[in-house]
Amino acid sequence: MCSNVRAKLLSLKFRAIRRTVISLFAKWPKDLERAIVIGDNLNHLLMNSPFRYFFQFKIPANIGTTLYDLSFPSPLIAASFKDDVSSLYQWQLMGLGGMTYKTVLKSPSDGNKRPRIQEIRYDGGYGLLNSLGLPTKGVEYFVNHLENKKLLSFNRPVGISIGGNNAEEYLEVFRSVHSKVASSSFNQFFYEINISCPNTDDGKCLSDDIQGLSVLLNSMRTSCSNVIIVKVAPDSTKENILKICEMLSIVDKCAINLGNTKYITAESVGLNQKAFSKEGGGLSGPGLFETTLKNVELVSSRFDIPIIATGGISSYSDVRVVLDKGATLVGMASQLVIDPFQIPLINNRLSNEK
Repeated sequence: MCSNVRAKLLSLKFRAIRRTVISLFAKWPKDLERAIVIGDNLNHLLMNSPFRYFFQFKIPANIGTTLYDLSFPSPLIAASFKDDVSSLYQWQLMGLGGMTYKTVLKSPSDGNKRPRIQEIRYDGGYGLLNSLGLPTKGVEYFVNHLENKKLLSFNRPVGISIGGNNAEEYLEVFRSVHSKVASSSFNQFFYEINISCPNTDDGKCLSDDIQGLSVLLNSMRTSCSNVIIVKVAPDSTKENILKICEMLSIVDKCAINLGNTKYITAESVGLNQKAFSKEGGGLSGPGLFETTLKNVELVSSRFDIPIIATGGISSYSDVRVVLDKGATLVGMASQLVIDPFQIPLINNRLSNEK
């Protein structure tokens, strides 16, 4: 009870501070990224001070789950969208069962031109629209900083999301990373093949190349025994999702992540060129939930492969329904930015229903 009261009070305070920071720093010119940078810097100071213990919540002992040989103390995990160590550390302090690093690419990239992320109103609630373009420091930097002691100290599964412009580049990134993973004493790394973000120059995803994905998946499986997850976009066609699931069902220790952001135009949510540098971007937030649920039901009714439900998860009721429909894990992203105190509140409700 005390844990819930503390989480609710801190949730109210966090939301108020967040709205203030956005009002002061993201309104003119309109660019949410300025507020995010300020928030990350403040969070870095908090997580390196005694005040970090205000964010510490115990995970109830009876809500854990497994994914093959990986043990998650909570089914809630951080989806792949953040590489800021302080944020990832904070969310695990608050009770996430695991995390996935932001997608790593072969070469450093600044991503797309700003402004490239904005808060929007969509389907009656708040959401985010981004066209970040996967800014990354590149695989060499990632490998050198992979074994972060603060993050690995939780001894919870850590996902490595790999991306590229083609199957060969994905495989090159994987081999660079796995050279480090194979020699690590930490044995809870897993891989995620991110085919849900069109970051190539022609806008095509690896999901358009089923044969290339198959070659990549089998090459990775031959080289490692780690769990491999394939992450697909929520607006993938039914036929494409089923083809990918059929492929995963015959490869050992594989799972599917449904899914990521959904492409919409900036104009459709009232953003002009001054507020958003690209014609459109990836929608995240509650407006995605119905698509996520539909895809979970589709896969669980036809295949016996583990499912990670990602997209629009913002409350206990969302978590409960996707778990009931067949998901093993629940990926969270936007809600961690909007109100991370939902983590302990959801964990406690999951525990109370046991």
